[in-house]
This record gives sequence, structure tokens and C-alpha cells, in this order.
Amino acid sequence: MPNSDVNNAQHLIVVGGTSGIGLALALAHQQLGWQVSVVGHSARKIERIERDYPTIQTYGCDLTDIDQRQQLLSDLETVDFDRLIYSAGSYLNERVIELDKADSDRMLAVNLQAFQEVFSWASQQLKDQSLTNQNAKSLTNHSIMPKLSLICIASIAGTLDYPYASLYAKSKKAMIATASAYRLALAPYNIQVTCIASGYVDTQALRDLNEGDASHKPFIMTTQKAVAHIMQAIDEDVELAIFPRPMRYLTRLLNQLPKPLLHRLLKGK
Repeated sequence: MPNSDVNNAQHLIVVGGTSGIGLALALAHQQLGWQVSVVGHSARKIERIERDYPTIQTYGCDLTDIDQRQQLLSDLETVDFDRLIYSAGSYLNERVIELDKADSDRMLAVNLQAFQEVFSWASQQLKDQSLTNQNAKSLTNHSIMPKLSLICIASIAGTLDYPYASLYAKSKKAMIATASAYRLALAPYNIQVTCIASGYVDTQALRDLNEGDASHKPFIMTTQKAVAHIMQAIDEDVELAIFPRPMRYLTRLLNQLPKPLLHRLLKGK
């Protein structure tokens, strides 16, 4: 039987939270006293979390499967949460790999279609909760209520104004624009929406894509440093957090270049 402290704790859901940045953010919130639920598709990773972090609630879902997505959202209907982070992502280096049908379908499904479905569902859940909180505040005269928030993990690649961008970059650009629209739409409900557009983070997934070593990536940062940036951006209610600083300056510079020159530069290895 959970104690009253757990019952009163703020609740976080991390979609794509069984590894990498998603899991790191889940653990950072847990250390702050949050109740945490994570969603992932790997049975092996879910079993590891259930073994190593038994207080974290886990949900299995292949986000590329429409039926599984709908079942996940149905399962979460009765879960009260204060913050949802969409951290799921699918990436392949499209400069060196030509996407086949399966690659293309998966990248679009995870990076855009599932994100849009989850954000739409979560925004409605939080709007309903916001109205409930406002009623409770008026009845109890409590001046402080928990801040509700939606967070998504995009990529600095989505900040480039580049007509020949990869599917990954275009889907992240769409994620950034979608989050901005939700931020404006949910402002009357006092719901925070923050989008994270980071550079390279030294996760296991990135190392796996680079033969076990991603240290050659420009301005690569540790997972711990990335989490610190993200938590600060959330605390400060930043609309679009772009980091690290050198990558932010570099993308600004690239966006000033003539598009044909930018195309040649980005097509280079």
C-alpha cells in the first residue's frame, strides 16, 4: 500500500523513458521525489528497469503500431500526471544510409505521428486536470497548485532552415513547430510547453550508431550535462531550449548561408 507521501507526489510520464535521455530524466525526477512512469518498446529494457528501479511504473508499447499506441493511451486514461515528456526518437544517418520503406515508416511514426497523437491526448488530459485544479483552488483557498507541463525532446537538427534536410531533421522541425503551437494554445490553462533541441548527447544509442565511439561528434556532451540543461529549461519555462551554446551559434551561422552552399556543406561527410 503506497504511503501518503507517494500519493501526494507529482507524477511524471516519460514516453521513450527506458534508456538514454528519457531514462536519465525519469531518474532525475525520481530523485526529486516525483512518482515516475516510463513507456518503452524493449522487453529487455523494461525488465531491467523493473529489477533496478522497482518503484517506477513501466508500460510496453511499440509506437510504430497504431493499435498499441491507442491501447497505451487507453491504459493511461486513469493515471493522473503533472508532466509528460516525449523522449522517443528514431534516427539513422541519412547521409550515409539510404532509407528503405521500413526505415522511413518507422522514423515518421516515432518522430512525428506518435508524438502528435501522444501530445494531443496529453494536452486534453492536462486541460481537464487544470480545470479541476482551478476548482479545487477556489474551494480550498490554496494559492499554489502544481505546474502542469508537456515537454518534448526534439533536436538541434530541426532548427536548421534547410530545404533539403533529412526526414529526421524535417520531423524534428515539425515537432518544434507543433510544440510552439501547443504552448500558445495551452497558455490560458496555465500549462507549460517546452521543447528541447539539443546537439549530440553521448548516449549508448549514439555510440551504437558510430561503431561504439561517438567522441568525434562536434560539441558532444554527457548525458548528465544534457539532463542538467533540460531540467534548467523546464524550471525556467523556456519555450525552445537549444544547447550546447557552440552548436546554437553554429546553427545560427549556417542559417545565414545561401541555401546552395548550405546544401553542399551538409551533404559533405
